[in-house]
Amino acid sequence: MRYLFDTNALIALLNDPAGLIGQRVRQYQPEDFGLSAIVAFELYFGAHNSRRKAENLKRLDGLHFEIVPFDLEDAQHAGEIRAELEAVGTPIGAWDVQIAGQARARDLILISHNLREFQRVSRLRVESWQV
Repeated sequence: MRYLFDTNALIALLNDPAGLIGQRVRQYQPEDFGLSAIVAFELYFGAHNSRRKAENLKRLDGLHFEIVPFDLEDAQHAGEIRAELEAVGTPIGAWDVQIAGQARARDLILISHNLREFQRVSRLRVESWQV
């Protein structure tokens, strides 16, 4: 595994599989990508709150990316990241800090369209495939 999806990147892929992010994903093997359990939670929450619940749940259930559980090392990195960002007055959201901690702990490249927040995290590799 080389890459970890952020929620917004995976939503972009689901909404437009032929788009830019889909083109990039097809350059790799499915095992090159992971889906954080935190991102899976966000996606399932969104699907259950959507007007097309059944359709969206079916799309999520059809994903074939490895689900990456949140473990102790991920939690340690997330805690450090949150403390560092709060100390300088630039915190990020609770889910994002956990996703960043997981990517950093596992030395994965985070694919996200939210560079503004994630680029503030030290030692986190993040790329936007939207451009």
